[in-house]
Amino acid sequence: DNYDENGNRIVRKQETNTGDFAADALYYLFDNMGLDVDVAIMNGGGVRNKAVTGELTYKVAKNIHTFGNVACLQKVTGQQILDALEWAVEGVESKIGFGKFLQVAGITFRVDTQWPSSVQADEKKVWIGAPTGGYRVCDVKVYNKETNCYEPLDLEATYHLAGYNYILRDMGDGYGMFSGAVNVLDYVMEDYLVLANYIQGFPDCTVDAANSPLLEKYPNMLLDYSDVNGCGRIVIE
Repeated sequence: DNYDENGNRIVRKQETNTGDFAADALYYLFDNMGLDVDVAIMNGGGVRNKAVTGELTYKVAKNIHTFGNVACLQKVTGQQILDALEWAVEGVESKIGFGKFLQVAGITFRVDTQWPSSVQADEKKVWIGAPTGGYRVCDVKVYNKETNCYEPLDLEATYHLAGYNYILRDMGDGYGMFSGAVNVLDYVMEDYLVLANYIQGFPDCTVDAANSPLLEKYPNMLLDYSDVNGCGRIVIE
């Protein structure tokens, strides 16, 4: 789901289990293709469903992703990832949040909201520079497939980032920090089919809290779909 017990849509300002699932589907897509993928991101505004129960169909997947964006893989720096996360959390204090809030896979981080957001944007609300008052995003860790542990983000290292063309190729929601990213592979699969592809990877196509094909392959990944509030990948303090 993406709604709390009071009917508030929360996917635009915090982690949700559907958001986790959508990001994991992107991560699984490229990993299952044998490509190197370190992190996957999905903008909360593109996760549209209410509660999902019962039989999973292509229509259900289409109700989650309604826009028809396509999966992309890019080579980025740790600094670009940090900038994207900082941009994503600008609206976490607002009642409805922002569509640019990122649901994530392969990465964890904290947000220190005692400091106001100071991200720099132009008149079109596109990222143009680092926050003037320092980063609120901290303790960023990326899952290392070789050590099976989450390890600190290296700002100077290169990572492979999965997402959709809206964010990675078209600078949707103002993600200008990706304008210089190196394309690895783009326009791979439409968004709802990425979800379907992930569902089909589950044993007997049955999705529960702990039987993800990703978890089977990477046992120390933070992955659990049983709680609408996610599993602690994003901690907002």
